[in-house]
Amino acid sequence: MRSHASISSHPIHPMLVAFPIGLFVTSFVFDLISLASGNPALAAAAWYCAIAGIIVGFAAAIPGAIDFLGVVPPRSSGKKRGLLHGSLNAIVLVLFLAMVIYRGSSAAMPNRFSVLLSLAGVVLLGISGWLGATLVYRNQIGVDHRYAGAGKWKERTLESWDRPVCNQSELAHGQMMLAHIAGERVVIGKCPEGITAFSDHCTHKGGSLADGVLAGCTVQCPWHGSQFDVVTGRVVAGPAQRKIETYQTEVRNGEIYVVRKREEVRKVA
Repeated sequence: MRSHASISSHPIHPMLVAFPIGLFVTSFVFDLISLASGNPALAAAAWYCAIAGIIVGFAAAIPGAIDFLGVVPPRSSGKKRGLLHGSLNAIVLVLFLAMVIYRGSSAAMPNRFSVLLSLAGVVLLGISGWLGATLVYRNQIGVDHRYAGAGKWKERTLESWDRPVCNQSELAHGQMMLAHIAGERVVIGKCPEGITAFSDHCTHKGGSLADGVLAGCTVQCPWHGSQFDVVTGRVVAGPAQRKIETYQTEVRNGEIYVVRKREEVRKVA
């Protein structure tokens, strides 16, 4: 899904993460060499690299948090993976900060304890990087992969179910948009049977169906390829085994309204 923290559609988080990774690994390597050789210049360079890595690491965390909160689908495997990714990154920052404070200044030589702190940070950084790559390449977080005929990404927020989600002519065949209606994620799509509305939540691993492909009246999840009939919600192809939720739509004066499910109406009443 397209990043919310981007420059000309290029996500900022992956631009910045290369700096703390390089700086922390360099700091660790310099400390190892200085510990073995007694070279004070490398020890000082390692200390400054760690400080620079901490600063840029905090800077990279800001767009990362924005995408985690605003882009990663809720109740999904990607959300759990993103939380673990961010938590490990926070621990890495704490470990290198502890190393910097423990040594006190660039003039202090590293010892086994300070190198152990750096080693733990580098190991966790590698695990976190593996998770981050999975978020991008498997969960496609921050990836805007509009397919032919899909049009530009459309997303809007409505406070009430009584508000129209879009104009009748706003979507062409095969196009979808994501609507946040009273806190619920609903996809509006146009297929040969007309305007349809269905849950954005893939029942397999929670991928965003709005970011998938709508071919005919079948939507395909971008994460693992599950396919669903957007009219009935039934599973067309796995690995998903449970159908998705669908909603009724109404056209009033050329505007599309999504009808709230009867169960929800009863709860409010």
